Amino acid sequence: GFSKTDIPGLCPVLWSLPGGFLVVMRRARVLTEEEFLALDLETWVRRDDYTIPAEIKMDSFGYLDGELVAVDYGN
Repeated sequence: GFSKTDIPGLCPVLWSLPGGFLVVMRRARVLTEEEFLALDLETWVRRDDYTIPAEIKMDSFGYLDGELVAVDYGN
């Protein structure tokens, strides 16, 4: 799934249990309400050859090393 690849826009998974019951990722800085409201995430999740499977809600996204990433996404 998405969690096993190095796809731009996804917070990388460092370790997980089979079935995704426990997932360990690098810590991303949570979006502020102002950042969330200013971003066009509906467009951001749509990529040329895939769509990032994340719900458009504030706690699904964050910043990792200055880059916006999805932190809560389907696998």
